[in-house]
Amino acid sequence: MSDWKNALRNVAEMTNEYIRRDDFPDGIEPDLLRDAVRAYPMMGGKRLRPALVMWSCGLFGGDPAMALPAAASVEIYHNWTLVHDDIIDCDDMRRNQPATHADLAAKARTRYSLKQETAAKFGTDFAILAGDLQQAWSANCMLKTDRDPRLLVFLLRKMQEELGRDLISGEALDVAFEVRNDTITEAEVRTMIEGKTGALFRFCVKTGAVIATNTPGFDTPEIQKIATYAGELAMAFQLRDDWLGIFGELEKFGKPLCSDFQEGKPTLLYLAAYKNASPEEKEQLTSLLHRESYPPETVEEIRTLLRKTGAEDAILDEIRTRSRNAAECLQGFPASVYRDLLAGLAEGLTVRTV
Repeated sequence: MSDWKNALRNVAEMTNEYIRRDDFPDGIEPDLLRDAVRAYPMMGGKRLRPALVMWSCGLFGGDPAMALPAAASVEIYHNWTLVHDDIIDCDDMRRNQPATHADLAAKARTRYSLKQETAAKFGTDFAILAGDLQQAWSANCMLKTDRDPRLLVFLLRKMQEELGRDLISGEALDVAFEVRNDTITEAEVRTMIEGKTGALFRFCVKTGAVIATNTPGFDTPEIQKIATYAGELAMAFQLRDDWLGIFGELEKFGKPLCSDFQEGKPTLLYLAAYKNASPEEKEQLTSLLHRESYPPETVEEIRTLLRKTGAEDAILDEIRTRSRNAAECLQGFPASVYRDLLAGLAEGLTVRTV
């Protein structure tokens, strides 16, 4: 296992322990809601965002340990977006486990002897509340960072002013894509990714940097450079995620394959295929959208079409380019273990299978 993978595992262990020990959820009532608030943050995951906070802190000369509360904060923040995203996308599975709303519906149906429709509404309602509480929990963790109070106020302001606004705007664009009747452009999809995925990646590295320097401000050339790194990383990460949603292994990916096709999402992978497709292939592509199910033979039909149109190669090439761009952003920083870890992360995410 390479150094960055070992280091990422260490970050995950520290983040898991911090989240497990934090007492914010203890006062939540009723117990179904309390358990739901803890569920996703305690489910594990890659913990990329905490690593970005802690390794950026180290890159800027700080002790990564001082950034642990902030690292837990961004991970919990990420998880509320997943809870709400699963509701919006009607995804009942997350990381091979029932999604929050689905789990709550099942528990409510048993505990309160509810009919399926009533239990489903209960599950959705409580999942929305769980996500809201995770937002509050995230802010509470950030305030536990041992830095100048003015810095913490600055970070909380930026969490609302930049992160929340940009991320939710990206999500809104994604939702709107599914109902629009006009042509959705590649530029619009990239703007959506820069918000929905990129906003939190950028916030993570900026947060680590200002914690290291104890200086409230995101506008220095060095911080702008690490933010550019995070933006390139986010685009590579999302493109890989889209690729895995078609070409990944179901057991590893943790969600049903071809869900983007089922939801009619205009991913860059789909748009690249449609752009290069013949009239007959365009008709075939559109006919594969919004199916009730995607058995193995349909998945293979989609894969064949994406390869035949050159879309798969184009996306894999861009992933590699974005990874190189991210690594180049780090060259202006002094050599350190944290620069190497961030560079390794950029390279490793281009070949991930989960």
